[in-house]
Amino acid sequence: MTASKTYLVPVDFSKGSETALRHAITLARANNGKLLLVHVVPLVVQFATVAAYTRGELDALARRLKLKPAEYRLLVIERGDAARAIADLAKKYHAVMIVMGSYGRSGFRRFILGSVAERTLRYADCPVLVVKK
Repeated sequence: MTASKTYLVPVDFSKGSETALRHAITLARANNGKLLLVHVVPLVVQFATVAAYTRGELDALARRLKLKPAEYRLLVIERGDAARAIADLAKKYHAVMIVMGSYGRSGFRRFILGSVAERTLRYADCPVLVVKK
């Protein structure tokens, strides 16, 4: 992947992440870039099984959105902190931007559940486009 033209897109299969992916596709195509679709799996016992299933789902999503194989790469990783993992991957792959969805939680729900998007903004060294569904 060309370092300066990688758009990292965390995908959790929510409507928000699909909307973010649609925006990222537009950006990548307009700038002759590529997409790095990332799914962060929490620490689980059967990671290999979960990862294989998730790769299949990511590929199906990419095909449904009419992405060509040359336009994207899939990455499924196992990490306890999704926000830190996303920021670390963006740095590792020299992403020009992280494009991610947000649930738009506020108040007590955000306090209790946290916000991966908000924490990613704090950790990331590159611009982060947060798309709210």
